[in-house]
Amino acid sequence: MVRQTGKVVPFPTIADPNIETILKKFLGAQRGRLKPRTFRSYEEVISLLEHCLNLYGFQELTSSSDTTLYMRLSDYKDLTFCVIFGPDKIISGLSTFLGYFMIRKVVGSESLLRSTGTVTKKLIQWLLEKGHIDQEMADKALEIAMEAARELPAAERLARMLYEYAQSHAPRHWTTELDDYFTVEEVEANCLYLSGMDSETGIVEVTVPREIVEHCKVGWQINLLLGETRSGWRILETGNVYPM
Repeated sequence: MVRQTGKVVPFPTIADPNIETILKKFLGAQRGRLKPRTFRSYEEVISLLEHCLNLYGFQELTSSSDTTLYMRLSDYKDLTFCVIFGPDKIISGLSTFLGYFMIRKVVGSESLLRSTGTVTKKLIQWLLEKGHIDQEMADKALEIAMEAARELPAAERLARMLYEYAQSHAPRHWTTELDDYFTVEEVEANCLYLSGMDSETGIVEVTVPREIVEHCKVGWQINLLLGETRSGWRILETGNVYPM
């Protein structure tokens, strides 16, 4: 005979308010104070943030209870991350959004990337003012957002400069090719010292104009196709630039 305990285990419930609601309220609060064109950029950035959180937010969950909640509501009720969790999870997902998603998953203009930093900072300040996060959380998040506001558009600018240079200065003849994600190890007046992901490649010296060198930062990663010529390695094709 099975003993009835009389206890009912409640099914996990979503946060109130959840991220989806909070982001809508944030946009509603900005609509009246912004020009239509600026507001559209806010809408675009917030839409991308929500999409990023729904795709990758669960990777930042640190407690087993949150992970269980996500798995149950996602699997059994087909709910998204932004429907399940509250605004504190926005903050934990900002590093992925700014350091990975906007760089590697979004083909964005320099203007969009600049807006991303601005909108993110405004969102953090608004969350703090409304009592959704505390000062410590806001300070950490603002540090991430301010760095992104500087580096995201700068990286896009460098990528554009490298592309334009490669289009107009690609060599006619070369003997060997290297196609890799290169890390900037050192910069000089008109030279970049790059290391590829393939450890056997070693350090590659690439001559570029001073203007490009001035926009490079040690530690950044650049997707390049290089060709070895009689006068050294030259850029054949270029891809994205990733602030690291």
